[in-house]
Amino acid sequence: MLSIGELSDRTGVPASTLRYYDDLGLVLPAARVAGQRRYTISSVTDIGLIVYFRDVGFTLAEIKHFVSGARQSRRELVDRKLKELVAQQHRIQVALDALEHGRVCPADDQMKCPRLRSIIEGHQHGFSVQESHARAH
Repeated sequence: MLSIGELSDRTGVPASTLRYYDDLGLVLPAARVAGQRRYTISSVTDIGLIVYFRDVGFTLAEIKHFVSGARQSRRELVDRKLKELVAQQHRIQVALDALEHGRVCPADDQMKCPRLRSIIEGHQHGFSVQESHARAH
């Protein structure tokens, strides 16, 4: 059995975060000794899974659902996250394109760039940044 400090040392996750994970029901101590949490060695792997999924973009609520869910539910969660990340990737690419244009814009003053003004006007008229950017090209 590992104390919360030992689990923290083995995973690199602060003890305060481990307590928070316990409060959320993500990683529960196997026992309490004199009021202190004690974890099984498998908790190291459980924490690794949580950290991995958090790092690839899952929320803690999604991770809890993934860990406790059925196989089909997990697949649906992964499919939904993939769609979300693809949409985010597209928004980032549009932003990169817009910033790259701003960096190489032939206008003396970027604030007077007709393309940038067109994108902003489109956005003010209710178009998304992506739509405004597409209309300006």
